[in-house]
Amino acid sequence: MDALFILKKVVGELMNPLSIGIFLSIFGLVGLYLGRYRMAKFLLTFSLLWIALFSYGPVSDMLLRPLEKSHPALIQTPVNIDYVLVLGNGHKSDACLPITTELDPTAVIRLNEGIRHYNNLGDAKLVVSGYAGLHDKSCHAQMQKRLAMALGVDKDEIITFDTPKDTREEAVAMKKLVGTKPFILVTTASHMPRAYKIFTKEGLSPIAAPTDYHVRGESEWLHMPRGDALRGSDIAFHEYYGLIWEWIRR
Repeated sequence: MDALFILKKVVGELMNPLSIGIFLSIFGLVGLYLGRYRMAKFLLTFSLLWIALFSYGPVSDMLLRPLEKSHPALIQTPVNIDYVLVLGNGHKSDACLPITTELDPTAVIRLNEGIRHYNNLGDAKLVVSGYAGLHDKSCHAQMQKRLAMALGVDKDEIITFDTPKDTREEAVAMKKLVGTKPFILVTTASHMPRAYKIFTKEGLSPIAAPTDYHVRGESEWLHMPRGDALRGSDIAFHEYYGLIWEWIRR
């Protein structure tokens, strides 16, 4: 597997808000054991405030909202579209679980939005994508195909991209299928800015269909820090890192 791809994944895992907070705490504890009390107090206090800050709903919303509002939701399905592409996400194969649980919740939401547009079109192909991952023998595209079939999509109407490991590789695969013809691009709302840039950079003509929104309505200022808010900050960090990476590549 591409060493640069693995490095990107590792850095992404290490640079999320919780990991950064934990690293700061570890450095603070090291300072404490070494007798560097002033440094230790600063790092331990800062790490606690850091984690609390990014676990607070309004802060998480502030990070996510610009990403999720970059493209409006595609409420009405456009006409004369031949393909609906659902970008891959994640899964965990387990024969003891239903397919709706083997796929990550984000993948299920994306696929449902793709099927909604596919059903409205009536005469289109549903394209699903994703490789097997680092720790799973089943490729994500085939898992999505199984779920789509379970939800009533004819298997002959599903096209799978089994090898793309990231959004750029998905764009390259889609370019071979559709050229410059418009198609519906379904992905998480926070991921759409980066995905849309990548696809248009490859010369494609995507119609953005964002879904899986995390920010809905007004921020709730009276809530305490919560895990779901920390997860939202994690998603935002990941996407901003991705946008920076794309800027570096260009």
